[in-house]
Amino acid sequence: MLTGADRQLPLLRRAWRTVPSGPRCKLCAAPFHGPGKVLTKVFQHGQSQQNPLLCSFCFAKLRDHVGGADIELSVLFADVRGSTGLAERLGPATFRAHLQQLYRFAHHAVESRDGVIDKFLGDGVMALFIPVWTGADHADRAIQSAIDLIRAVEASELPAAGVRVGAGVHTGPAFVGVIGSGERLDFTALGDTVNVAARLGGDAGAGELLVSAEAWDARREDHVPAVRRSMTVRGRAEPLEVVSLRFGPASTAAA
Repeated sequence: MLTGADRQLPLLRRAWRTVPSGPRCKLCAAPFHGPGKVLTKVFQHGQSQQNPLLCSFCFAKLRDHVGGADIELSVLFADVRGSTGLAERLGPATFRAHLQQLYRFAHHAVESRDGVIDKFLGDGVMALFIPVWTGADHADRAIQSAIDLIRAVEASELPAAGVRVGAGVHTGPAFVGVIGSGERLDFTALGDTVNVAARLGGDAGAGELLVSAEAWDARREDHVPAVRRSMTVRGRAEPLEVVSLRFGPASTAAA
């Protein structure tokens, strides 16, 4: 499935993506809302009670076939800057409403580029761009998804409330597959590539996208002007070369 030898799942994903609407199963893309919700139940692809990010069919398959593979992919992390202070100042109900809007932006940015929302992280999101589903240009798609997300936030009313995001993208090898045991299973990615992407997402400033040199050099499309620099990443002995792209209300309007 992950190396591209099995073409059944990509075909299934393409078929389900023609049916509205999201959120969707992170594996087969079966829709959980809208008209598609009826079809998914008929074909046993309804939302899993054990893991709401998966459909019942895919969860059962993962439970029966625990494992994975080491593959190259691109990983995107994005989260709200200063979320602790914002939550205190805005109050839980208002803060949740703002996060829901961020999740909608993230869902559209990732799904429109054939990425997979791996998980929502309270005040952020982790997304995977796996070549067998996303294509060989997975680094491009991860970068553009991050740009789309930041631009959508900057163009909304969220910055006026103090809600801005930073994001990071890294490309490299990782273990992709099933983790957990029993009924507590998930499909995700693990390894240094994921950790670096998370660090970049955490270190990015408000309205900033940090892209590792590995991801930037693997891109196949031109992006907005960027500044390349070396930075120290917590937990790594050697500095990491990154590209910084900054977006704000003014640059968003100009774009």
